[in-house]
Amino acid sequence: MTRAERQRREKTQKGSFILEASATILLTFGLLFLVIDLGLTLFTKATLQSAVRAGVRFAVTEQLASGTSYLSDSITQVVQQNAMGMLNGANGACKIAINYYNSVTGSPSTGNGGDVIEVSVSGYNYTPVGILKSGSPIAITASSSDVMELCPFSGCPPFVNPTPPTCP
Repeated sequence: MTRAERQRREKTQKGSFILEASATILLTFGLLFLVIDLGLTLFTKATLQSAVRAGVRFAVTEQLASGTSYLSDSITQVVQQNAMGMLNGANGACKIAINYYNSVTGSPSTGNGGDVIEVSVSGYNYTPVGILKSGSPIAITASSSDVMELCPFSGCPPFVNPTPPTCP
Protein backbone atom coordinates (compact mmCIF):
# COMPACT_ATOMS: atom_id res chain seq x y z
CA MET A 1 0.00 0.00 0.00
CA THR A 2 1.44 3.32 -1.02
CA ARG A 3 1.63 6.38 1.12
CA ALA A 4 -1.05 8.23 -0.89
CA GLU A 5 -3.49 5.35 -0.47
CA ARG A 6 -2.85 5.26 3.29
CA GLN A 7 -3.54 9.01 3.63
CA ARG A 8 -6.74 8.72 1.62
CA ARG A 9 -7.95 5.86 3.83
CA GLU A 10 -7.17 7.84 7.03
CA LYS A 11 -9.15 10.84 5.75
CA THR A 12 -12.21 8.73 4.95
CA GLN A 13 -12.02 7.04 8.36
CA LYS A 14 -11.76 10.44 10.05
CA GLY A 15 -14.90 11.61 8.25
CA SER A 16 -16.87 8.52 9.24
CA PHE A 17 -15.81 8.95 12.87
CA ILE A 18 -17.21 12.51 12.93
CA LEU A 19 -20.45 11.32 11.33
CA GLU A 20 -20.86 8.43 13.79
CA ALA A 21 -20.02 10.60 16.80
CA SER A 22 -22.50 13.33 15.83
CA ALA A 23 -25.28 10.78 15.28
CA THR A 24 -24.58 9.18 18.65
CA ILE A 25 -24.52 12.54 20.44
CA LEU A 26 -27.81 13.60 18.84
CA LEU A 27 -29.52 10.38 19.89
CA THR A 28 -28.11 10.61 23.41
CA PHE A 29 -29.30 14.19 23.89
CA GLY A 30 -32.70 13.31 22.44
CA LEU A 31 -33.13 10.48 24.94
CA LEU A 32 -31.84 12.69 27.77
CA PHE A 33 -34.40 15.41 27.03
CA LEU A 34 -37.15 12.80 26.72
CA VAL A 35 -36.30 11.45 30.17
CA ILE A 36 -36.25 15.01 31.58
CA ASP A 37 -39.67 15.78 30.05
CA LEU A 38 -41.20 12.59 31.40
CA GLY A 39 -39.67 13.22 34.83
CA LEU A 40 -41.04 16.77 34.97
CA THR A 41 -44.47 15.55 33.86
CA LEU A 42 -44.53 12.96 36.65
CA PHE A 43 -43.26 15.55 39.15
CA THR A 44 -46.08 17.92 38.15
CA LYS A 45 -48.70 15.16 38.51
CA ALA A 46 -47.33 14.13 41.93
CA THR A 47 -47.23 17.75 43.14
CA LEU A 48 -50.84 18.42 42.12
CA GLN A 49 -51.94 15.11 43.67
CA SER A 50 -50.21 16.04 46.91
CA ALA A 51 -51.82 19.50 46.87
CA VAL A 52 -55.38 18.17 46.51
CA ARG A 53 -54.66 15.57 49.20
CA ALA A 54 -53.57 18.38 51.55
CA GLY A 55 -56.76 20.27 50.67
CA VAL A 56 -58.91 17.26 51.59
CA ARG A 57 -56.98 16.73 54.83
CA PHE A 58 -57.64 20.34 55.73
CA ALA A 59 -61.32 20.11 54.71
CA VAL A 60 -62.25 17.11 56.84
CA THR A 61 -61.52 19.08 60.00
CA GLU A 62 -63.98 21.83 58.96
CA GLN A 63 -61.79 24.71 60.07
CA LEU A 64 -61.20 28.00 58.31
CA ALA A 65 -57.84 29.29 57.12
CA SER A 66 -56.79 32.72 58.25
CA GLY A 67 -58.31 35.50 56.19
CA THR A 68 -61.17 33.39 54.80
CA SER A 69 -64.85 33.16 55.75
CA TYR A 70 -65.90 30.06 53.78
CA LEU A 71 -64.62 26.51 53.85
CA SER A 72 -64.34 26.31 50.04
CA ASP A 73 -62.13 29.41 50.00
CA SER A 74 -59.96 27.92 52.76
CA ILE A 75 -59.57 24.65 50.84
CA THR A 76 -58.63 26.53 47.67
CA GLN A 77 -56.02 28.51 49.62
CA VAL A 78 -54.50 25.31 51.08
CA VAL A 79 -54.36 23.62 47.66
CA GLN A 80 -52.67 26.68 46.12
CA GLN A 81 -50.11 26.82 48.96
CA ASN A 82 -49.21 23.16 48.43
CA ALA A 83 -49.05 23.28 44.61
CA MET A 84 -45.55 24.84 44.52
CA GLY A 85 -46.68 27.83 42.45
CA MET A 86 -48.44 25.80 39.76
CA LEU A 87 -51.91 27.07 40.70
CA ASN A 88 -51.19 30.64 41.75
CA GLY A 89 -53.65 33.48 41.23
CA ALA A 90 -57.25 33.54 40.08
CA ASN A 91 -56.47 31.45 37.01
CA GLY A 92 -55.03 28.69 39.21
CA ALA A 93 -57.97 28.89 41.62
CA CYS A 94 -60.33 28.32 38.70
CA LYS A 95 -58.70 24.94 38.05
CA ILE A 96 -59.63 23.74 41.58
CA ALA A 97 -63.06 22.12 42.01
CA ILE A 98 -64.63 21.29 45.37
CA ASN A 99 -67.67 18.99 45.47
CA TYR A 100 -69.72 17.69 48.39
CA TYR A 101 -71.69 14.43 48.26
CA ASN A 102 -74.15 12.90 50.69
CA SER A 103 -72.37 9.90 52.21
CA VAL A 104 -75.53 7.76 52.24
CA THR A 105 -77.14 8.50 48.87
CA GLY A 106 -74.11 9.73 46.94
CA SER A 107 -76.10 12.67 45.60
CA PRO A 108 -74.56 16.15 45.44
CA SER A 109 -74.83 18.12 48.67
CA THR A 110 -74.16 21.65 49.85
CA GLY A 111 -71.79 20.41 52.54
CA ASN A 112 -72.66 19.05 55.97
CA GLY A 113 -70.78 17.15 58.60
CA GLY A 114 -70.47 13.52 57.50
CA ASP A 115 -70.56 14.34 53.77
CA VAL A 116 -67.90 13.15 51.35
CA ILE A 117 -65.74 15.95 50.01
CA GLU A 118 -63.90 15.71 46.71
CA VAL A 119 -61.17 18.17 45.79
CA SER A 120 -59.85 18.02 42.25
CA VAL A 121 -57.63 19.92 39.86
CA SER A 122 -58.52 19.78 36.19
CA GLY A 123 -57.56 21.81 33.16
CA TYR A 124 -53.89 22.11 34.15
CA ASN A 125 -51.69 21.88 31.05
CA TYR A 126 -48.00 21.05 31.31
CA THR A 127 -45.91 22.21 28.36
CA PRO A 128 -42.81 20.02 27.83
CA VAL A 129 -39.44 21.75 27.66
CA GLY A 130 -37.37 19.35 25.57
CA ILE A 131 -37.92 16.97 22.71
CA LEU A 132 -41.70 16.81 23.29
CA LYS A 133 -42.01 20.60 23.05
CA SER A 134 -43.29 20.43 19.50
CA GLY A 135 -46.29 18.38 20.68
CA SER A 136 -49.39 19.72 22.36
CA PRO A 137 -49.43 20.42 26.12
CA ILE A 138 -50.08 17.47 28.41
CA ALA A 139 -53.35 17.74 30.39
CA ILE A 140 -52.88 16.77 34.03
CA THR A 141 -55.68 16.08 36.52
CA ALA A 142 -55.64 15.08 40.17
CA SER A 143 -58.37 14.37 42.71
CA SER A 144 -58.77 13.21 46.27
CA SER A 145 -61.77 12.60 48.53
CA ASP A 146 -62.60 11.74 52.13
CA VAL A 147 -65.47 11.87 54.62
CA MET A 148 -65.82 15.09 56.59
CA GLU A 149 -66.04 15.06 60.37
CA LEU A 150 -69.33 15.87 62.03
CA CYS A 151 -69.75 19.54 62.88
CA PRO A 152 -68.51 20.70 66.29
CA PHE A 153 -70.97 21.92 68.94
CA SER A 154 -70.34 25.53 67.87
CA GLY A 155 -71.72 24.68 64.42
CA CYS A 156 -70.34 24.21 60.95
CA PRO A 157 -68.58 27.04 59.16
CA PRO A 158 -70.22 28.27 55.95
CA PHE A 159 -69.16 25.82 53.25
CA VAL A 160 -69.64 27.44 49.86
CA ASN A 161 -68.96 31.08 49.05
CA PRO A 162 -72.24 32.47 47.62
CA THR A 163 -70.24 34.83 45.38
CA PRO A 164 -67.31 32.71 44.16
CA PRO A 165 -64.45 34.44 42.39
CA THR A 166 -64.96 34.89 38.68
CA CYS A 167 -62.73 32.86 36.41
CA PRO A 168 -60.92 34.54 33.51
